[in-house]
Amino acid sequence: MKKFSNYIIIALLIINIICLMRINNLKNTMDNYYQQIVSGINRNNNEISNIYSNINSILDKQGSLLDSYEIEFGDSLDKDNLTVPVKFTVVPKEYSEGLTVNIQLNDESFILNKKGTSFEATVDIDIFDTFQPKVVISQNGIQKTESIDEYYDLYNKFLLQLEGYYNGSTQYSNGKLIYKGNIDLRITNTNDTMPEKISIVYDVNGSTLREDEVDISEFSNESYATNFITTGTIDEVMLSANEVLTVYANIQDKYGINYKYVVLRNEVDKNGEPVYNSPEWANGSIVEITRNGKVLNVPNYKY
Repeated sequence: MKKFSNYIIIALLIINIICLMRINNLKNTMDNYYQQIVSGINRNNNEISNIYSNINSILDKQGSLLDSYEIEFGDSLDKDNLTVPVKFTVVPKEYSEGLTVNIQLNDESFILNKKGTSFEATVDIDIFDTFQPKVVISQNGIQKTESIDEYYDLYNKFLLQLEGYYNGSTQYSNGKLIYKGNIDLRITNTNDTMPEKISIVYDVNGSTLREDEVDISEFSNESYATNFITTGTIDEVMLSANEVLTVYANIQDKYGINYKYVVLRNEVDKNGEPVYNSPEWANGSIVEITRNGKVLNVPNYKY
């Protein structure tokens, strides 16, 4: 009897194993079906999205006043005015005698000259301007206007490209900030300019505490070359209540343009306690650009 019971138990175990294997196979099959369904849904959604995008593009094209347009930026920067030549070429969908075309840039309007079936003009644009060109088509006293692409931060194409940060530790004790680390900078030339002078400035509440010049005699002056800097920091700074220490790289290029690039910011609150939350821009993500004391861009110094 006992032997018979053992056979039953073994048989039940085998049946359970077989069932578990079949359930597992069924689960795998269902998972595969589910993945195929999800993949099919995503593929259909993408196809629908592309269809809508194509329809919108067709509708925009049909509703446009223009058959085509082209905007070409010059490669050379006017170092005195910090402008770059921009060529506008516009081809209206319809043309008849007496039709004129203008480009409106912010508050200024420029006449485009007819050349075959197109209208062209080259305009000098300030690289610090944000602008969205508007094409104004006029005929028989009737004006029609169409906005085209918006352009901003044009200066990034012509001025130095900067990256950097403080690589080290900071300790605050008995009213003293203690630093152990370096400042790392990466500066990329453009076709037009390269650094001519670099210093690290330590500023407390708007007053310069110290300024250390950086040796750049080994810098490459080739276009688009990237130069690397690793320089030590000040060892310690006394900082009292309500004081802020800002450390930044002060870089001057061959046009006399100055770049203020913040790499470190430490603050002590009114109770003499260090403030540990720093704004994002305090760690190498914002550049203030000036020339002859005039701020050329508008950095976002929000906390």
